Amino acid sequence: MDRRSFLRNSGFLTVSVAMGGLAGCGSSGSLPAQAMGSGWKFPQSVGSGDPSPEGAVLWTRVVPLTADDVSTTAGLRDVSIRLRVTDGDNRAALGSNAALSGTILVDSLVPVRAEYDGTVRNKVTGLQPGRLYYYQFIAGDVRSRVGRFRTAPARGASVDQMRLIFMSCQDWSVNHWGAFDHIAKNEDADLIVHLGDYIYETVGEAFQTGAVESRHDALVLPDGVFKNGSSGSKYANTLADYRYLYKKYRSDPRLQAVHERFAFVATWDDHEFSDDCWGDSTTYDNGSYDAASHSGANTRQSARRRSANRAWFEFMPADITLDESTSGFDTVRLYRDIQWGNLAHFVVTDQRMYRSDHVVPEATPNPATGVALGEIGSRYVVPQSTRDGFEAIKMAAAGSEDPLAAVSILGRSQREWWKRTMSESSSTWKLWCNEVSLLRMQLNGTDAIATLFALEAVSSLGSAIQGLLASTGGSVPVAAAIVAGSTAGASQTVAAAAGA
Repeated sequence: MDRRSFLRNSGFLTVSVAMGGLAGCGSSGSLPAQAMGSGWKFPQSVGSGDPSPEGAVLWTRVVPLTADDVSTTAGLRDVSIRLRVTDGDNRAALGSNAALSGTILVDSLVPVRAEYDGTVRNKVTGLQPGRLYYYQFIAGDVRSRVGRFRTAPARGASVDQMRLIFMSCQDWSVNHWGAFDHIAKNEDADLIVHLGDYIYETVGEAFQTGAVESRHDALVLPDGVFKNGSSGSKYANTLADYRYLYKKYRSDPRLQAVHERFAFVATWDDHEFSDDCWGDSTTYDNGSYDAASHSGANTRQSARRRSANRAWFEFMPADITLDESTSGFDTVRLYRDIQWGNLAHFVVTDQRMYRSDHVVPEATPNPATGVALGEIGSRYVVPQSTRDGFEAIKMAAAGSEDPLAAVSILGRSQREWWKRTMSESSSTWKLWCNEVSLLRMQLNGTDAIATLFALEAVSSLGSAIQGLLASTGGSVPVAAAIVAGSTAGASQTVAAAAGA
């Protein structure tokens, strides 16, 4: 049985074929020298993703034993390691570095490239549908932990049920990760759907300064940039920064255990690049505003966007490609679909890369004050009539070719793909892997006031507003807006900016 692998995407995505060879698509002669000896480690363990009826994408990161686990790529070099896959019962070995038992179905040499930070993404194919498989990487004399994944049922196969887990928004700095431990120890899922915010690009934000687990130490970005001035919170700005965050997050043994046990189907949201981003535009500041078109212009950071794309591609086991030959910022295409027999059709979208600016830009002047609305007034507390009016003007200006060009969250090509995929699917369940809110958030003022009275909170809010009058020049509306923003969860700084 010839189990050679061939290389794709400059040697980064490799493919291993079980049960047969793949002639003429590469050879062991094109691989780096094989890793030897005991001087190796797998600091982020292993993972799998995007299962198909024939296989899945398998992931690991291997570095010399002397290298730091997360902070640097110094000392890395190109080597080859082994990948083994078996359908034998290795439940007892799961999560350990014990040798795999059972018939080895894949035994491939795969390259590890220093330019990709020692990460490996190998697509295994040629396996049987609806089966549980175990896998392990081997560098010299050192074995990774054992991982497992389940292949999808055959296309069109009759399937009565499946078990899936949904995850999102896992902030190292403030969230508590006990749920990961529970999932690893108690759940028996077919796969995990992760809808983004796998990392958070900022360190030291106001919302990241609450109580946190002692096992999560402080994050220190290699090249982080201060968001404002020369102190306070920083944001990831370089490839080294984004790589550091993924490596640090994946150093948590509970998250590692989840990856070892379940295949992921993942997309990103905003924090894999920048908070509430659109395309390569950031929204840390309000940007500028054009009154004629009701459009804004945020700060664009194409190089930073490309670095964020590259890091996600390196560290997430997804069956996607990276094209850095393009001069633009859209170097990856995340949107794709995965079928689970005739039962479920996962339609995965990217609602950050191709979207237009917010319908009401942050820089839009408040008609009462002339000051920019900011994120609160632009994104969260917008009268329906205002939003509808802005949307109508933008759609009319876009013309008939694509009237949604200035108000779309998917972009034209992805939107057409999404509509076609959804309409042509015959699955019982069409599951849209969507990372942003779909339902409209509304505030009923009458009910809100009644609730405040019921909670006996009116006097407290009144006192809070009274206490701010001196700092707002005696403006009750501004003081009330600041109290409202703070009550809704915004920091004092953000609430004050929104109410100004």
